[in-house]
Amino acid sequence: MNSKILSISNKSGKAIFLTKRDVLVKSYCSLSSTCPSRDYCQSCDLVNAAKNYLMDGKANSSIATLDGELSAGIGEYQIRKKFLLEAMGLGSCVGVVLFDTSTGICGMAHVLLPGASQNGETKYAETAIGKMLEDMIRQGARKSKIVSKFAGGAQVFKHMNLDILKIGTRNAISVEETLIKYKIPILAKDVGGEVGRNVLFNPVDGSMIVKYTKGGVLWL
Repeated sequence: MNSKILSISNKSGKAIFLTKRDVLVKSYCSLSSTCPSRDYCQSCDLVNAAKNYLMDGKANSSIATLDGELSAGIGEYQIRKKFLLEAMGLGSCVGVVLFDTSTGICGMAHVLLPGASQNGETKYAETAIGKMLEDMIRQGARKSKIVSKFAGGAQVFKHMNLDILKIGTRNAISVEETLIKYKIPILAKDVGGEVGRNVLFNPVDGSMIVKYTKGGVLWL
């Protein structure tokens, strides 16, 4: 394969490396906030582990490979196993992850609006989560083992002070209420504020990576 996605976890931290022809081309690292190189990876334990793996291909308990990456567009959800799932460009939208810890089946929904849809549109929080949950169970996920994480719901337009216009806040509330309704444990969330987000989910260890559009990364 010309491209690989490596998930690495050791004593130093966690990282996801996107590679092409055995060259590191992009990374998401839990140490990025303190690393002077930021996204331009230089030598460190995580980088060296990735490079050594690419060179010799030997099995390593701290390294796992993902089968690919997949993005959930606005109003969509994606379900996969061993894929890096993404919801990009979240402003008032919310990225919701459901993850079966026993089978590794996970889903990412890109929620646009609060509430439910009478027509089954998955841009609505309640409808998206309900359908994604049903789909995951149909594909072999176990309801009792499913947990969740979510992020987003920013108030990107500061001048909109009326509650009815605070879509981000309403989205986050709707997502949380729906997860409670379905009795799905919420392991982590990062919502609100005035800054947009990109969200990624690593099914290898259940990490959600939140990248803020104005800089900064949070690992949940």
